[in-house]
Amino acid sequence: MSLFGETIRFIDGESSGTNSVIEKEYHRGQWSGMTAAELSVIAQELYKIGTLSSAQYIVTLEPLNKDSEISYFEMFSEKKQNIFPFLASSCSLSILDAQTDSIQAGHYQLNHITSNSTGDVTITFLETKTGDILRFAQQLKAAMFNRNGTQSTPYQYLMKLDISLFPRHTRTVQYINQPFVVALQAASVELAAQNKDPLEVPLTFIKMFPMLSK
Repeated sequence: MSLFGETIRFIDGESSGTNSVIEKEYHRGQWSGMTAAELSVIAQELYKIGTLSSAQYIVTLEPLNKDSEISYFEMFSEKKQNIFPFLASSCSLSILDAQTDSIQAGHYQLNHITSNSTGDVTITFLETKTGDILRFAQQLKAAMFNRNGTQSTPYQYLMKLDISLFPRHTRTVQYINQPFVVALQAASVELAAQNKDPLEVPLTFIKMFPMLSK
């Protein structure tokens, strides 16, 4: 039998007897049923594969149509676009959100996929001292909803959102890139006198026209 990494074998007598002679065989370097040399080879292969970090991502946002009303916003200027990705402190990346249904066949439940849901993407931005993120949300709202009660066409306010993951050594290689066509759905902040932390602004973007995001 095995006890604390040692193989114990009873030579004489019964295992429960008092006159038994016990021989211990030590197996040095064993872990998970493999030798240290075998594990070293696997560890080297795993190290070569590497990992992606949840802290290393790029968020870009630009007008879908270059001659739309929002294309003239200051946030989409070249200067702002250079710093905009670094203001995104957190985000959610949805690759698949399938909707399912089920039927009962006897005592079995059979599930099947009915559609690919188009949900939303929430990105939290650090607010600048001049309120760039909140002003940007206000401008988008004005572009979507006119003061006379009418609503603009999607052409005027649709945006292309890209979320990419990159390895530690370079930003030019992006192994994961997910584009979306989006519109701003919600923007709000919670203020508290006792909170001295930097202001964060969560923006929720609704996915629009997925056939245009390719």
